[in-house]
Amino acid sequence: MSNEVAFANWWEKEMKGIPCPPVPRSLSELTMTAQMAMQATHPQLYTALFAGSNQVRLPADVSVRLNSGQLQPGDAAALRASGLEEQAQYCERLQQLQTDQRIADQTLASRQNFEESRARNAAFCEQSLLARMLNNPLTPDQIAANRRRYGGAVQE
Repeated sequence: MSNEVAFANWWEKEMKGIPCPPVPRSLSELTMTAQMAMQATHPQLYTALFAGSNQVRLPADVSVRLNSGQLQPGDAAALRASGLEEQAQYCERLQQLQTDQRIADQTLASRQNFEESRARNAAFCEQSLLARMLNNPLTPDQIAANRRRYGGAVQE
């Protein structure tokens, strides 16, 4: 499908009631509303029409990653500045996926820590008083402090 057909179809679907203009050659030929709507609903068309039209060149490292298909989340701003909206949105989705995975990993680790702590606490509670005392013996300093606090002879 040509850009002209794609633009006409997009305009008819998204900009109802507004007469269709000629296929824009630069961003300045579209209203801000139309630009934002096209970026949101049809980034492929936006990229096809405006990639490279605003004379912003990609940094060399971003260009290399773009050509090799290895874009990174941080590349979104440079790609968008060059009119490569579809690729910029891909980078943003990649960043969101990485953030979601990091949150899921942290949640899992927290859940495991909680379960381990709960198991230790349950095991401790099941012990007799004597067993608890043997597992957590008081130091001589703690014994002396307790005797001072609660009364009793301090033997040092």
